[in-house]
Amino acid sequence: MVHIEVDNATRCNGEWSLYVTFPYDMSVVNIMRSFPSRFYNKDRKEWEIPFNKLSELKLKLTENKSKFEIYNEDIAEVEKELVIPEGFEFKTKPFQHQIDGFNYGLVNDRWLLGDEQGLGKTKQVIDIAVAKKLEKNYKHCLIICGVNGLKWNWVNEIHTHSNEDAWILGQRKKGNKTVIGSNADKIADLEALESISSYFLITNVESLRNEEITARIAKYALTDTIGLVAIDEIHKCKNPSSQQGKGILKIQPECRIAMTGTPLMNTPLDLFIILKWLGYEKHAFYMFKKHYCVFGGYGGYEVVGYRYLDELQEQLDSIMLRRLKSDVLDLPEKTYVDEYVEMTPKQKQIYDEVTAEIRMNIDQIKMANNPLAELIRMRQATGYTGILSSKVKESAKLDRMEELVEETVLNGKQVVIFSNWTQMTDVVYAKLRVKYATNCITGATKDNERQTIVEDFQVGRCKVLIGTIGAMGTGLTLTAGTVEIFMDEPWNRANKEQAEDRCHRVGTKENVTIYTLLCKDTIDERVHDLVYQKGMIADALVDGQIDIKNSDLLDFLIS
Repeated sequence: MVHIEVDNATRCNGEWSLYVTFPYDMSVVNIMRSFPSRFYNKDRKEWEIPFNKLSELKLKLTENKSKFEIYNEDIAEVEKELVIPEGFEFKTKPFQHQIDGFNYGLVNDRWLLGDEQGLGKTKQVIDIAVAKKLEKNYKHCLIICGVNGLKWNWVNEIHTHSNEDAWILGQRKKGNKTVIGSNADKIADLEALESISSYFLITNVESLRNEEITARIAKYALTDTIGLVAIDEIHKCKNPSSQQGKGILKIQPECRIAMTGTPLMNTPLDLFIILKWLGYEKHAFYMFKKHYCVFGGYGGYEVVGYRYLDELQEQLDSIMLRRLKSDVLDLPEKTYVDEYVEMTPKQKQIYDEVTAEIRMNIDQIKMANNPLAELIRMRQATGYTGILSSKVKESAKLDRMEELVEETVLNGKQVVIFSNWTQMTDVVYAKLRVKYATNCITGATKDNERQTIVEDFQVGRCKVLIGTIGAMGTGLTLTAGTVEIFMDEPWNRANKEQAEDRCHRVGTKENVTIYTLLCKDTIDERVHDLVYQKGMIADALVDGQIDIKNSDLLDFLIS
């Protein structure tokens, strides 16, 4: 007799588990092994599988002519009820797919949000976290950024989409700037967590390499102090043997949301940390690898292929909510994303040196025919220090750009990248051309070559197209592109809008996501604020309404 018991004491992700015991019978063992999501407890001689496999289990046992009995089946028949916590309101209006994601998050505590980039995963998680606070009285929600520079993006998004405040672990005031301190500062924040009133806590995954930080977070995660943890760009956290991989797996809060916009089935082993952290993989990495990998090569230890990928896909589909832009009909025609990155120490040093020199010569700059042109070196320093220095060649923007391109191409999409300067487009082209089908259009590109490049992009032979705003920002149709990345912005707002419309024009079949890369606490932010939020410089250049030699304006730009 096969004994099947439904147990709601270990309910996970809104689902119950089935616990199956039976006298040894190899035919029944083979039935249990046929379920991708199963775990065998050797001490209790008991199999565990998800409750949603009950009908399939009954069918297989019946076909095998095995007798079985089920206990507590009725408790699992209760529908998961969607209840929006009292007092919750959306601060910003969601699209329908974001409402669907919000509702999914209310009734599921451990899951993977795998929406394609540009569909607003961040907003969905923020809304869910605020609702969970009201529902379960969580004191904090922790956001772990798989990409270091995304911490400031989360701060801005939290302020935009909620009335909650955000605190980056280790943040400190240094003059008029907020900087991220050392691991000691992060530990100090965690020691004094009761004094931090902000609901949202933010840190980068590299912090988990520090055992003391991980231990403190893990301790808080066992209580409602940190009731929800979301890991953004979790596909970056691949290695379960690394210090940060081990750190992730130690953090076991009640509510867990993994986030990625990148397809995962290309590298099956990368799924282990996701499945293990969310609580759906019971085995150690060795057994996971042994089950899904085909070994060969010298000594038989090299992974030469994969197997049972249909099982893995089934397991992934059961815990993942993923929507594509092509499936979502309620999107606006353009989606704007401001991506904030932090300069490396050496890049910041170059930027500070250039800024100091400009400040020393500010009186001469104010007398120049075009004062704004004198600030170009500051802007180039935020893009790539190699334009200004033969020794220091670093760029936080280039690092983030590569990640966005990788995600776009893996999703089967095409990307267009803009910059003001050929020095920048040359560097971008050199970075990407080896890995992707890439081409470039600048002022030096001949007309006949330009048309060939455009045709290659439109039919998909070219996946990444790079160009200067001056050469590629007007007159071209690039509707095959669904993602645009601005490494920097023109002074004139109209010029940027024209460049945006290379992809967004007659013939566009999908939403276009437009990323603008901005270095935190630099001239990038101030140009973006003045030109694209207030339109002041655009008015000055087009209509002559503001004197661009105005001392206050220039002082603001170099402050």
